[in-house]
Amino acid sequence: MSRTNSLHYNLCQEAARWLKKQRFAGYKYIAVELVCIAAENPDVWGTNGCVSTMIEVKTSRSDFLRDKEKFCRTHQEHAIGNYRYYLCPEGIINPTELPENWGLLYWNGKEIKLIVAASKIQVNNTGELAILCSIMRREGIKPQVFNYR
Repeated sequence: MSRTNSLHYNLCQEAARWLKKQRFAGYKYIAVELVCIAAENPDVWGTNGCVSTMIEVKTSRSDFLRDKEKFCRTHQEHAIGNYRYYLCPEGIINPTELPENWGLLYWNGKEIKLIVAASKIQVNNTGELAILCSIMRREGIKPQVFNYR
């Protein structure tokens, strides 16, 4: 988890605002730097209940290069996000270096620019269920039977 005043944390906040503004997707639930038991703990994750997007923030080239070694990158069955993006300051990541189906967002110091749109990926929802359960627990929703009849 990054320091509150760091570039990484500020870009995570910008990414969450950018995701919320994606009107076509209607993202209503967005988490920033949530750590839980899932194999992947993205910087930003959001869902509208049907699809999800995850955004990995990279503030340095070395951080991007290290990302390829993560367990969830080498074992795709544990990755999350129907849409996956990297967000970085302009020029840190070249679009030709992106993993297949990933998108790229650049921060120019004022706003986020879409450089490459992500393609939809089918995911195993185990990690996303872990994220949702973690959010419910943190928000004080007690384990219970929800009877909506």
